[in-house]
Amino acid sequence: MSEKIRVVIADDEDNYRKAIQKTLGFATDIDVLAVCRDGQEALDACQAEVPDVLLTDINMPRLSGIEVARRLLRKEKDVHIVILTVREDDDTIFEALRAGATGYLLKTSTPQEVIESVRLAAKGEAKITPKVAMRVIEDFRRHEKPEGETEEASSELLVLSDREQEILQFVATGLRNREIADKLGIAEKTVKNHVSNILKALQVNSRTEAAMKAVKAKLTSN
Repeated sequence: MSEKIRVVIADDEDNYRKAIQKTLGFATDIDVLAVCRDGQEALDACQAEVPDVLLTDINMPRLSGIEVARRLLRKEKDVHIVILTVREDDDTIFEALRAGATGYLLKTSTPQEVIESVRLAAKGEAKITPKVAMRVIEDFRRHEKPEGETEEASSELLVLSDREQEILQFVATGLRNREIADKLGIAEKTVKNHVSNILKALQVNSRTEAAMKAVKAKLTSN
């Protein structure tokens, strides 16, 4: 990206918030717009100057990070949300993904992983820790849909062109835009445009949500 990635940080722990700000400060392609101490402050900051990425904790005063994601994405569809938290229970993970989170990292992640997650999110790509990703896959396996529900999920994908369904299948297997472009022999920018169209057509906020629809429709196998 030629322009810097604009980021808002939200965390109620002073030391951790400062550590994340310092970490992102080492990345010359990232510009921290605001550093917030609670959810309402984060929401206000994002509405005052819309960032590319909101990097947020979950448990915060006034508004949780998940609620901030919900409210923000109702108006600002182009903001990408990365959750950075100690919470790794299934309910919280899926609530965050349903709210539109693009990435989900644990606070045990390395500084480089945090920076990478911001860079990927700015391109609309997901960064999920292996442990969390495994839980997502296991949940799909546990909740195999009856045939009728699978057919209903498949019908949702009829709004997509053949090429878009092909790209969604790659997205659901975890491939990034560049990797998809290499496989299909097309430009990375073309893939990015297709993914954007897929999200709009399926009325979802993130690649993760789109991938969930693909798995439910058995467009790809687990």
